[in-house]
Amino acid sequence: MPGENIEDIDEPIEKVEAPIKLLFLSKEEVDSLDIPNDRIVEEIEKGLEAHGNDDVVMPPKDHLELEPKYEGHYNLLKGYVGTIDVAGVKVIGDYYYNYLRGLPSELAMLTLYRSDSGVPFAIMDATQITWMRTGAVTAAGAKHLAPEDPKILGHIGSRGTAWYNVPMLDSMFDFDEIRVNSKRAESRERFAEEMGEQLGKEVTPVDTSREAVEDADIIIDASRLTEPKVLEREEWIKPGALFIPYGAVLSMERDLPFQMDKIIVDDWAQAKSSTIGQLYPLIEDGSLRDEHIYGEIGEVVAGLKEGRTDPDERILFWHKGFAVSDIMLGNLAHDVAREKGIGQEVTFYENPEPR
Repeated sequence: MPGENIEDIDEPIEKVEAPIKLLFLSKEEVDSLDIPNDRIVEEIEKGLEAHGNDDVVMPPKDHLELEPKYEGHYNLLKGYVGTIDVAGVKVIGDYYYNYLRGLPSELAMLTLYRSDSGVPFAIMDATQITWMRTGAVTAAGAKHLAPEDPKILGHIGSRGTAWYNVPMLDSMFDFDEIRVNSKRAESRERFAEEMGEQLGKEVTPVDTSREAVEDADIIIDASRLTEPKVLEREEWIKPGALFIPYGAVLSMERDLPFQMDKIIVDDWAQAKSSTIGQLYPLIEDGSLRDEHIYGEIGEVVAGLKEGRTDPDERILFWHKGFAVSDIMLGNLAHDVAREKGIGQEVTFYENPEPR
């Protein structure tokens, strides 16, 4: 039984002092941390490297599906990152029609735990965390997989993650042209105007996905579909392009992935078991198999596999998002909040007793 052989433990066990407190960060408090984008990308790369080196424990994400009643579902992500010795769990709701309620489509909560004792030390709004870490994974992937000196970015979707994809990528590559398409004209026009002001350059809203994709050096598909629809065709993707799709619903020609020179994923085991995701229908019907996957982005970041090896190769990088990135960025947010005195400290256990 656990605890019967305490004498076998090499390290001394320190008693946890009561009361046990944790830090709560609201959405506004997470926003106020003002963590620079380059620091976010750097932290995410550390997590990807840990994943590539197998210094993580990460079961595939689970889903709690409520469709079709509410056109919504929950994703449950959990994991442990050895390099920072922190475990975490995130629950995120994804509701397509939340914009009609005046809410983001994604609302999330993240909890972080001390891995030696299971004591929670932080609970925070993770909606912004999710957007930031998704943008940073996109940027980290592009850092290793994009063609040299890309000039044109084509972005499909103007949801929360777009607000990080575009500036993080532009800070790396300083694009000559940025195009954005999304289903709702008012959404893409607002995004283009506000992002253009933020970047100090023109961001062009376009009416069709083809206008966004054709001749672009980097193509991001952050679409929000409720049913499959072709937004990308193989002939629109030029030699040397990097294509990064990560929506929940298939949005490309079914044979397009097999015409790319490389397919790279974030976590292949999770991709094969998680039923919600861009390419899952191809996995489910047996079309997309192990032999089609070149590798995982963590392996590339860790230097275990090469990224781009030919200027003309077309690379598809599919990232579903995983707990490692949430834990890395959540832990960074916690540390920055402690440094700046931001957040609300609350008591978790006033007087814990052993059981």
